Amino acid sequence: MIESQQRSRPLWNDGAGYLLAVVATLLAHGATVALKQYWPTPSFMFFIPAVAIAAWFGGLGPSVLATAMSLVLIRINFLGPGWFVAGPQNGPLAVVAFLVVVVTIAVLMEALRRSRVLADSHATNLERLNAENQRVARLATKLLDVSTALSEAQSVDEVAEVVLGKGLAVVEAARGVLISVDGDRLKLLGVRGISPLLEAQFSTLTQDIEIPVVRAVREGKMISIESGEEFRKTYGGVYPGLEELADMQTYLATPLIHAGETVGSLSLHFKEAAAVGASDRAFTLLLAQTAAAALHRARSYDAEREKRRDAEVLARAREDVLGVVAHDLRNPLNLIQMTAELLLDEDLPHPRRSEMLAIAVRAAKEMNRLIEDLLDTVRLQAGRLSLDVEDVSVDKIIRQAEETFRPVAARRRVRFEAAGQDGVIVRADPTRVSQIVGNLLGNAIKFTPEQGLVKLLATPKDTQVLFQVTDDGPGIPADNMPHIFDNFWQARKSDRRGVGLGLAIAKTLVEAQGGKIWVESKIDHGSTFSFSLPAVSVPADKVETLV
Repeated sequence: MIESQQRSRPLWNDGAGYLLAVVATLLAHGATVALKQYWPTPSFMFFIPAVAIAAWFGGLGPSVLATAMSLVLIRINFLGPGWFVAGPQNGPLAVVAFLVVVVTIAVLMEALRRSRVLADSHATNLERLNAENQRVARLATKLLDVSTALSEAQSVDEVAEVVLGKGLAVVEAARGVLISVDGDRLKLLGVRGISPLLEAQFSTLTQDIEIPVVRAVREGKMISIESGEEFRKTYGGVYPGLEELADMQTYLATPLIHAGETVGSLSLHFKEAAAVGASDRAFTLLLAQTAAAALHRARSYDAEREKRRDAEVLARAREDVLGVVAHDLRNPLNLIQMTAELLLDEDLPHPRRSEMLAIAVRAAKEMNRLIEDLLDTVRLQAGRLSLDVEDVSVDKIIRQAEETFRPVAARRRVRFEAAGQDGVIVRADPTRVSQIVGNLLGNAIKFTPEQGLVKLLATPKDTQVLFQVTDDGPGIPADNMPHIFDNFWQARKSDRRGVGLGLAIAKTLVEAQGGKIWVESKIDHGSTFSFSLPAVSVPADKVETLV
């Protein structure tokens, strides 16, 4: 740039420079003619300033023009007739001296002019460098703030918020995408300036996707795209709508590497092409290095926090289990102990002995049910519950439930109805489905008054099968509805007919099999518990629309 400026930029443009040379020469000629009578020999001193002025303001061309005009005017007006005839005494010598002087002046003026241009160029460059240094200093201060914020960020979400907020502002990026890497798995941590449609697509990134943020992970180096057109041609067809990002001037994607391990990748989009400059890339790399260290630390923190949370959940579960063991298992155990002591009496009448044995058997069954619920709860919370999924006939599920609970309903003087549809099959674990239905029916029969009605229905709805257990019991108050599926929750703490695990277990089992569960209830008009499971086969004439 300096060299090009050295090659000369006159103070005046070409036309004005030549015009100045003509005017200055004519003025010098006029002054020389006016003062001619005062010098015994020709004096051409006024032409010398004219040539100097032309050289200084116009450059070499105008100075040559001024010199040529001066010689012509000198020859015509001061050296006698003819171009090559000797004129007044010392006239030719004066002309030669004049030429030496004007050439010397012209050369000096051109050298001075070039020196001035060079000095101006240096001054301009110094101003530019000073402005750049000030900008770099500001960016360095901002980067220090970002580094401080990242050092204080504890979770991965907090790191992503800092990088995509303050970090993008530091490097003056218009858009950003941040992902983390765990083995072969990629996870989108956050975006800025990206449409919700593209954000949803980025949430399913894999290692083989050909976009810059993934290429940086795969190749382990910075990926640079120097124009929107290049971005459109290379990546526009990877995702629907991705070409909408081709409105920037520069695209950089850099891997986030900490201690030799790639922990993520950061993609930045810049409106200005200056983002490819050395200082801007240096700040981008510094941001990436700081973000990599923070992300590595935050992932460790999140993992540790998750372990602590799981430990706390298990500890609470153990406390809850111990509470149940201490209270709810004690009652049936006391019954068994009491009946066993009575049975030791050899004089106990036979009818009374049979009654005591029946009480002991019911208490043992109650203990067994409580223990199974507790074990299921612990397995679910620990994530160790296994499912044996297969194709199950809905009609078979209904028949088994009817065989089990019709006698129970009869003993409580509650009417019981069950209905399914032939040919309907669900994809589920049959044992767990029976457990879900059993929990719902057991609750319904338990809380339905004598002469009340409990119904079990199974109906195909679109691609699901809807199971419904309806009773005409007292209903559930509205303020209890949000807690109905919570562990160890009971509407009445004095009600010891259960420990509040059945519905929580049912909810987890339904969701584990790809369904959902909900309840509708009205005070004094009963409740309806519904859950859905994926259908495998449904006769065409039995499909209904799920509203």
